[in-house]
This record gives sequence, C-alpha cells and structure tokens, in this order.
Amino acid sequence: MKQLFEPVIFTDHKSLIWDYQLYTDDYYKGYYHWHQCCEIMYIHSGQGNVVVNQQMYDIRSGMLFFFQPYQLHRIYSEVSAECPFVRSIFYVDPHTAENLLKDFPKRKALFSALWQGKNTYCGFDLGSQNEAIQWIYTQYDQCRTHSPVEDSEDITMLLTQLLSCLGTGDNMLIQPEERRNLRYSEQIMNWIEEHYQEEVNLEQLAAETHLSKSYVSRIFHQETGSRLVDYLTARRIKQACRLLSTTDMPVEQIGITVGFPNASYFNQLFKRVLGTTPLKYRKSN
Repeated sequence: MKQLFEPVIFTDHKSLIWDYQLYTDDYYKGYYHWHQCCEIMYIHSGQGNVVVNQQMYDIRSGMLFFFQPYQLHRIYSEVSAECPFVRSIFYVDPHTAENLLKDFPKRKALFSALWQGKNTYCGFDLGSQNEAIQWIYTQYDQCRTHSPVEDSEDITMLLTQLLSCLGTGDNMLIQPEERRNLRYSEQIMNWIEEHYQEEVNLEQLAAETHLSKSYVSRIFHQETGSRLVDYLTARRIKQACRLLSTTDMPVEQIGITVGFPNASYFNQLFKRVLGTTPLKYRKSN
C-alpha cells in the first residue's frame, strides 16, 4: 500500500498547485490517500471510478470532483491506448481560496459549503458545460504558462468561473449525478464505517450484505479495483492519524480504538503505510 497521507507543499510563491491535462494510457492503479488541502479534479476523458465517503462515482468526461482536506479517497481508471485517462487537477489551501473570494460573497459561500460543509456529495456531472469548462482550464493554463510569476487575479478568475458553473444563490448545484441503488461495494463500505473499530468479521459482513464470504472480497475488488483489506486498513489508519493529532490518548490505546488490539502490529503497520511511527507522526502534527 502506498503512503496514505500525501502532503501538498505550497512554497512562498505558489498558492495553487496546477497539473493540466495529465495523460495516462498504459497503467493507472489508484490507492487510498488524502491531502491537507482541497483537491479539485476535472475529467476530460476516461473510465473507471472514484471512491469517497463510502460512495462510488463513475469516471467520465465532464465529471468534477471536489475532495475536502483530509478526505479519504481513491481514484481508479481502466486505461488503454484507445481509452486514456485525461484529467486536470489543482490543489489549493481553503483559507487562501476564501481570501481570494472575499469580494464574491455568493461564490465564497459556495466554496465554503464545498470544503467544510457536511454535504456528502463530492462528484458533480458538468458534462452539459464541458465546452465552457474546457475553455476555463485552457485560459488559466495559458496565463500560467506565459507568466513567470503566479498571479492571484488569475487564480481568482479560475475559482469564480468554476464556481459559477456549479451555480450560485438559489441555483447552487450541491447535488450529485443522478442517484441509484447502492453497489455492493458501497454497502460494504457503509458497514465498515460502522464497524471498523471492531474486529471485522467477514462472516458477519457477508450475512449483512446477503453474499457469500468469498464473493464479498471478490465483488469489492471487482467494483472498486482494490482489496477489501486495503480499504479497511486505510480507514483505520486515517482515524488513528486524527486521534494522534487531536488527542493525548496513548498510542497503544489509539491502536485498540481504531481496531488494532495488538500494539506491535499497529506500530509496524502504521510505519509501513505512512513511513513514520505513530509517536513521530504525533510530534510532527
């Protein structure tokens, strides 16, 4: 499993990290991770899925995803030379963005709702506005390419234009793509959300979802592209990180609280997936 927490480093001269039309056509296997800032991803083309908030969204042209700070998510795309995965991603500190939007109260309110609201939706189908959004991204990329210095006005324009596509005032588009019956993997993730702090019993999980034990693991991998054990580990470690950062609870007790009754195993696993020990993580945060 790759590192779960991927810090985004903003220098004194960069308040927005920009990756325009990232192109992958040979191999793309995502992994569960989170950042300390907001991540906004727009899909130009591709197919696959995004897992976040115990929900799964299809990857397709015109989808925009807004990931909140410290929000666990995984992006998986089935790529080939005939079906490349093309996406534009930018990272921004939410406080910086809100400061840039201070003269645009409606759009600032929408941005605040996106990054700190309790709305569980993070995927928005903007396919009907694809041409407009492509133009927005192209214009900003040209400005960034031709200017040696980052321009806060250009960033403000990018944010206000994208937020306008999501809607403002009474027309806010805080709605997802059309909802449908939960996939088996989403039912499994919802069950894990309620029970990850306990010893997860595959037999009980199978009974709750009315599936066989072997099929539970197989359908989760088939639908999400990842192993069930990786999702469970990521969810437990994320909660451990939160407790290490916000409480004085002993490390051993944190391990027990998030579902690792063996302290030695918890320490080893934490170091393997985050590259540091729980104690060092606590000191650095």
